[in-house]
Amino acid sequence: MKTFFQVWCIALGLGFIWPQVWRAVRHDTSHGISPFGLMHGLVGSSLWFTYGLLEGDIAIWFSNISFLIAQSIIISVVYRHGKIPRVVLLRVALALVALALVLTQVSATPVGFVAIAVSGSSIVPQLLHVIRTENLHGISISSYLITIVNCSSWLIYGFIINDPMVSAQNFFAIPIIVYITMKAYQWRAANPDYVATAA
Repeated sequence: MKTFFQVWCIALGLGFIWPQVWRAVRHDTSHGISPFGLMHGLVGSSLWFTYGLLEGDIAIWFSNISFLIAQSIIISVVYRHGKIPRVVLLRVALALVALALVLTQVSATPVGFVAIAVSGSSIVPQLLHVIRTENLHGISISSYLITIVNCSSWLIYGFIINDPMVSAQNFFAIPIIVYITMKAYQWRAANPDYVATAA
């Protein structure tokens, strides 16, 4: 059972973000995407990557490599649209290097707690952005649907391996992701012929 869920979670972890990358790049749009949420998520994923390495759990660290690459591509689109200042990118890059140097010197437990706090709250900026923003053209509904399955799977996987840290943030994230998905679907249904003309 553990091996099955490892493979399943790795597959979902590798794949869930890529429809969002495709939509952002193909449509050249960042409408509905929170710049702060992207940066927040990048830091959170880096923490989970570190936690996975410290725990020696390939499902955790390997799936986060894919997310880090994908998130960086989306950030490049948002940056090109002028929604993330260069100085912010540099500060986040320096913070990631500092985190890597510090956290690889400690045990997995404190890293896990920090990962839960940072990664678990990383969906909040996106939620607030979706609530405040009228145009949700840039949000990939398919990516969010896969994310719901992904988070549900990680929640179960955490119970299977007796690691509540893996499960914890998903109790909080899943309802928010469902809400964002519904909002994006409603926007898409109300604007079937929308063509992005500007980021």
